[in-house]
Amino acid sequence: MRFLNPFCIKIISNHLNLITNFSQNLTTSSQISKPQQFLQLLNQITTLKQFNQLHAHIITSGLHYNQFLIGKLIEISAIKFNNKKNNNMAYPIMIFNHSVHQDQFTWNTIIRGYSISHTPYHALYVFVKMLRESVEPQSFTFAFLLKACARSHALVSGKSVHCVVLKCGYGSDLFVANTAIHFYSSCGDLRSAEKVFDEMGERNVVTWNAVISGYVQNGFSDDGLRVFDRMRVEGIRPNDVTMISVISACGQKEDLKLGTWAHAYVAENSVEFESNIINVGTSLIDMYGKCKEMDLARRVFDQMQKRDIAVWNALINGYVSNRLFREALDLFKELKANGLDPDEPTLVTILSACGHLGALDVGKKIHIYAEERNLLFNVTLGTALVDMYSKCGCIIEAKEVFSKMSDHDVMTWTSMIGGLAVHGHANDALNLFIQMLNIGLKPDGITFVGVLCACSHAGFVDQGLHYFDSMRSNYKISPTIEHYGCIIDLLGRAGRIQDAYDMISSMEIQPNAIVWRALLSACRLHSNVKIAESSVENLFKLQSDNCGDYVLLSNIYASKGRWDDVKNIRKKMEERGIKKKPGLSLIETNSRPRMH
Repeated sequence: MRFLNPFCIKIISNHLNLITNFSQNLTTSSQISKPQQFLQLLNQITTLKQFNQLHAHIITSGLHYNQFLIGKLIEISAIKFNNKKNNNMAYPIMIFNHSVHQDQFTWNTIIRGYSISHTPYHALYVFVKMLRESVEPQSFTFAFLLKACARSHALVSGKSVHCVVLKCGYGSDLFVANTAIHFYSSCGDLRSAEKVFDEMGERNVVTWNAVISGYVQNGFSDDGLRVFDRMRVEGIRPNDVTMISVISACGQKEDLKLGTWAHAYVAENSVEFESNIINVGTSLIDMYGKCKEMDLARRVFDQMQKRDIAVWNALINGYVSNRLFREALDLFKELKANGLDPDEPTLVTILSACGHLGALDVGKKIHIYAEERNLLFNVTLGTALVDMYSKCGCIIEAKEVFSKMSDHDVMTWTSMIGGLAVHGHANDALNLFIQMLNIGLKPDGITFVGVLCACSHAGFVDQGLHYFDSMRSNYKISPTIEHYGCIIDLLGRAGRIQDAYDMISSMEIQPNAIVWRALLSACRLHSNVKIAESSVENLFKLQSDNCGDYVLLSNIYASKGRWDDVKNIRKKMEERGIKKKPGLSLIETNSRPRMH
């Protein structure tokens, strides 16, 4: 039978050209004439070139029909050399198609190869053909199939495979059951995952880890920690994989107390965790960052003797998440000084820091770095560049990056729309929004913030109200405080102060200081004292120490010539120890952002 069109003649020809080099690099033809010697050499090879040479030599030696050699060739090509760098199942399929003996081992190997390839779903097609050839599946067959379904997020197909597992009597097999739990968790069906767990007669630490990580990875940290407590009660000792999930759960919950306990447990059992200490350390840094304890995160980082790029990324991301943007840029420079190459997550996070700090020089260097490595075709990095240029005031550069990108997702369109909006290019922003709708992309809540901001800056009141209403009616998006803030600003700029006040009064969510402050600014613009006083009264209930609110009300009184009220406001500020803060702006001096 054939899965793919054979390329055997071309491959054999290429291999024959390599035989001379093979003879010099490995051994001579007279030295390897027995299958056992070839098997030994196959176990020793470390590169794909060596594998190709040895395969060619097996063919010319007339041993390409040997069952054990063919099985080993398929295994090495489908598993060892089937990775991110060489992700191609055509080679092992070619060997399989031309083999005389297609037994359970070789079928399972092909299925396993597909399960770790970039086309995992093809493992199911191989399985169907395997059954048609009357080859009986084994427990390993089903484990590989479930893994393929997990990677494909093929819940329906995976459930069908699990049904076959139960009918064939492999439901109690520990390896298969563990893989089933992982499959259901990967597909978000946590109820089925725990059902498999509860029905298992035998469990090991891998079983418990599969359930705990399944809950944590799906955002249910409380349930993950509940299973962890149950695990400890039953006397199962956690390993490094367990603790990584527990530490991640602490980060999700921002539970510093439990996270500190987990850190202490890891430190006390450091010998057991030595083999995976980098991943454990990365989880600890991430957890402390989410708990807003960056000093502790930095301490973990500094104590680690070995660090990969993921460790650096965890600390950089922690700094950015906690708005410590300068620290993030300093760490990025330290990373480069240590001779490490930043990867995509590094660049995306640093671009966010550049945007917040106005560090245009660093952002441009990252842009050049990305172009040199053809990374701009990546949607995530391209979107980060659009956002960075927009926040740094370079809207033309942002548009150039956007236009050069070969693919755009919702976030890309949203970043460009928002950038155009805040720079006063309202018509361009709204036209871009219409283009986004015309190609069938569904906007999210953040997209509408940019759209409403554009309408506000341009004074498009009716259009803004229309888009605000369409959020709920057409896209089932409930307005957030940011959307209400944009609408209040829109109505306020247009002089519709009473309408803005009425909208705040009828909001479905509790108005915050930003909303009331938007109304207060509109009152200053249109000298509406009555609603300004009401706005300030509500602001003082939420945040009584903001000097800007006092100053705005004072300016409104001054515009009306109510100097006694101005004095009273100034007096209140003095009594409460509130001083007007000087204005600050960010500029870049000598490639470093500074406040002035």
